[in-house]
Amino acid sequence: MNTQSVAEYMLSTGKYYSASILASELGISAVYASGKLFNIRNSRKYQCEVTPLPGRKIKVLSIKGRKVSKIALWNLALFGKPLSEVAV
Repeated sequence: MNTQSVAEYMLSTGKYYSASILASELGISAVYASGKLFNIRNSRKYQCEVTPLPGRKIKVLSIKGRKVSKIALWNLALFGKPLSEVAV
């Protein structure tokens, strides 16, 4: 699982994630999830909100300026579901 797919997942849910929460939802190790969150936090590609330490959590706001996940866009194109229903 690459950083892009983790960021897409986070954007689609719209929730704040710590490494442990992300690891449990994606079925990966917390160390691996921590690395992905570090990449998301420090890349200019992703815009995110970061809560302060201790207990830092991250919420992805946009990916390259796109504020709607690719899953939501595909649901719109294939099934005609409005973005407000599929975007959380």
